[in-house]
Amino acid sequence: MNEWRILSRERILHLALPIYCVMLVFGVMDGTAWRSFLESNVAAAQRLVDDQFASVRKQVDRIETGQVRPPNVLEDPRMPAAMARTKNYEYATKPPGVTAAIAIGQSDLLASYVKVQWRPMFRQSNAGEIQNPETLATGVFDLSFVLIYLYPLLIIALSFNVLSAERESGTEVLLLSQPVTVSTFVLGKVALRGSIVIGLAVIVSTFGVLFANPEILSHDGLWRVGALGVLLILYGAFWFGLSVLINALGWKSATNALAMMSVWIALVLVAPTASNLIATELYPLPSRVDLVEALRRSDKEAQREGEAGQAHGSASNLLRMGQEASLDVLAHNFYMQVMQVEQQSEAEAAPVFRRFNAQKQRQQGLAERLKYLSPAAIMQVALTELADTSVRSFTSFSAQVELYHSEWRRYFLALVEANRPMTSEEVAQIPRFRYQPEADSVVAQRVVANILALSGIALIVVAAGFWRLRRYLPGAR
Repeated sequence: MNEWRILSRERILHLALPIYCVMLVFGVMDGTAWRSFLESNVAAAQRLVDDQFASVRKQVDRIETGQVRPPNVLEDPRMPAAMARTKNYEYATKPPGVTAAIAIGQSDLLASYVKVQWRPMFRQSNAGEIQNPETLATGVFDLSFVLIYLYPLLIIALSFNVLSAERESGTEVLLLSQPVTVSTFVLGKVALRGSIVIGLAVIVSTFGVLFANPEILSHDGLWRVGALGVLLILYGAFWFGLSVLINALGWKSATNALAMMSVWIALVLVAPTASNLIATELYPLPSRVDLVEALRRSDKEAQREGEAGQAHGSASNLLRMGQEASLDVLAHNFYMQVMQVEQQSEAEAAPVFRRFNAQKQRQQGLAERLKYLSPAAIMQVALTELADTSVRSFTSFSAQVELYHSEWRRYFLALVEANRPMTSEEVAQIPRFRYQPEADSVVAQRVVANILALSGIALIVVAAGFWRLRRYLPGAR
């Protein structure tokens, strides 16, 4: 009670705690708003493609029932090659997870919906947004930012002088003359501050996320919110343990503050950036110019082969056919040759793209291993895992898109080779994309690994701090 009365008189407590709580609430609200934005984008993309499929099927139905007749074969919506390449498409969408408000992660950098047609995925443009709000340019303030960057700052502000302030005010010797050890004395001060700061972080973050996203309870996402609470306790314990260790060195309060801020800069700002730079230097990505040049060469080859196919199709044997029959043969020959050339050009460009992806995966793998150098990096990865916005989550989405793209091409290629118009039933059977999120058990294993790593680091720092307190000499400096 006496420690609480002393702490309650400190201005930093009355100034920082309200701001801290407001930022936590704002982080939850902004993260929830971003999740709603992603949901609306995905829903808009889904409606757009559903309307497109319905429109194509309606056109085919009207042609089959004799209500309309296409002007020519090139404008016939039943042409499988034209439908696969230009007249139809699918949006492969990645709906945000129910706990996406925890961390924006990669969702503001990587697309949550991808347009799929015949062309290879690395040749398709998927950079456009259905909506382009100002937040895409300015960035988004989310809960993970508050917890990773600002949460430690409040701990530093309240604990950098838990022992040095007593020495500087001349009360240290008097307090330690009581039947209490230095470790017990410091533990009591840190426990009070920890219960306030960590308790607020856990309560406001977990209950805030649940209140703003009640669907978590009905989608088996409660374990993710519980894991968030555990991570916050461990992350807070690390920073309080660091304050104990630095106070145990017997420095002045100003020196303690400078030391803790230096560690904050090193672990929160420098270490994650350095890890990315190291990964980039060790595994540089191949030049995109090589891929662009390969694509240009393949485009020229496709155009040349297409013109040759048209010239071949307009030979004298076509002159003996009727105009409509000749146009059918020309169209079929053109599409078959162009699609074959496109596959050849894709095979030429694919090795460059595979090397690019392989190096990117090596970069990500090294960055994943280097995260253990910084508790902040571990927290960042763990929070994005809980929010389903991690690099692994989007890598899984990209792999699913590639598999679906192969399925799309196989389906239409068989129809093109059959050399006949598509039926209404075949249009209805065009494969659709269905995103499969990673199993909770798989995500939980990775989250548990991060929790164990963070708990190990926190335990080492806390143990080192209290071990150093045993050698502490009152009034030594």
